[in-house]
Amino acid sequence: MPELPEVETVRRILEQEIVGLTFKKVNLIYPRLVVTSKSEFQDKLIDKTILSLDRKGKFLILHLTSNYSLLVHFRMEGKLYHLSKEEMIIKNPKHISCYFEMDDTSYLIFEDVRKFGVMGLYKTEELVSNSPIANLGKEPWDITNPSEYLTRAFKNKKYMLKEGLLDQSVIAGLGNIYADEVLFSSRLNPFMKVSELTNYDCEKIVVSSRNILDLAIQNKGSTIISYHPSQNTSGNMQNFLKVYGKKGQECPICHTKIEKRFVNNRGTSYCPKCQNVYPSLALTGKIASGKSVVLSLFKQKGFNVASADEIVHSLYNSESFIKELKAKFPKVITRDKLDKKKVVTFMLEDKQFRKNYQNYIWSKVKDKINEFLIENTSYYQVVEVPLLFEAKMESDFSYVIGVETTKQEEYLKIRNDEDPSSRLKMNSINLYDQNKDKMDFIIKNNGNIDDLKSQIDEVIEKLEAKYHRYHFNVK
Repeated sequence: MPELPEVETVRRILEQEIVGLTFKKVNLIYPRLVVTSKSEFQDKLIDKTILSLDRKGKFLILHLTSNYSLLVHFRMEGKLYHLSKEEMIIKNPKHISCYFEMDDTSYLIFEDVRKFGVMGLYKTEELVSNSPIANLGKEPWDITNPSEYLTRAFKNKKYMLKEGLLDQSVIAGLGNIYADEVLFSSRLNPFMKVSELTNYDCEKIVVSSRNILDLAIQNKGSTIISYHPSQNTSGNMQNFLKVYGKKGQECPICHTKIEKRFVNNRGTSYCPKCQNVYPSLALTGKIASGKSVVLSLFKQKGFNVASADEIVHSLYNSESFIKELKAKFPKVITRDKLDKKKVVTFMLEDKQFRKNYQNYIWSKVKDKINEFLIENTSYYQVVEVPLLFEAKMESDFSYVIGVETTKQEEYLKIRNDEDPSSRLKMNSINLYDQNKDKMDFIIKNNGNIDDLKSQIDEVIEKLEAKYHRYHFNVK
């Protein structure tokens, strides 16, 4: 989505090309583009001359004669650019929502693949009182007292800091890309509550916002995937981004792996060490390797813990979820209850069923684990994920711990498993062995509890050597 720097780049380009031109005809191809009266939009734009171009946050404003203004919001992939008559014929744009014929025979084009962009025609004096920009917050350069302004803006707000920076009623112009960069520059946890901000934190946020947006404007914004501010211009800011889009790469400051979580379906990239986010650990291994025992020992050490198996169990106990399963996988439902034996049988015998079933279950589990990790960034988190690699979740954690044993059948008998041999067959679909090289730590569960505790202490010592001395107060 074009953010403040991209919109400012468009403004500067168009300012050199269209000021002084007059609208002669409006060709509205996608009516939903216009959020004000469509008839007035098409009629009253005629013979209006463009006097100047302005911008507020992510909105572009074309000030016109007769005290009118055209307000443009690009949303996801909207583009506004100017073409000569000859260029229009040669380029033949494919995704036009609206185009304007100007008095010099040129065209002003609004192109939008996703069709989320919007326009509206307003009386200029109504912009600040009766238009989408009426409730925008200040831009970073206009905030003179950051601590006072942000404290007041965030008062009674319960959302996370990343959400706060995306709130256009607080700071106008920041979107997902630059919010991530501002938080990294400020060395702040994206998932902390805005109520926890100190005065110094507020100062850092505003100063970082100014610096990063200034740099982005100088570099004509970021060209990521398909965004270009004009037909002949690409941004260069993507070459200066530190964390956005860098999941799995090394932090340029401390060389820790950049991580990514989702906040309200928006990706958030960050460095856990630089930004005071406690690392997360995935605990995985084959059936009956002792993962649950190891998880309980981490819990005794004060770690925040969760289990994918427990999440699945809670889903299976939900009537609404069982109804969903019945609609998608009716052959594993008997008398409106899940038949787990059938699930195991089909998982082993039917590859297509296994793929579809796992993908469906894991989409639900991933969401729950993501929520858990975000809610518990104030201390170490460990999540038991038996089928970590099948779920393709290994990159969602700071570290992966494998639990291994040579006593699987013995442990199953201790658990009074009815059919240990059948249970162990499920290891045939476990990708643990193929991914042992991805383990950061391996815990051997062949001894007693004291031996396990000793191995866990070694893991903790290594984590604290990397994180505690810089940022954390370990419990």
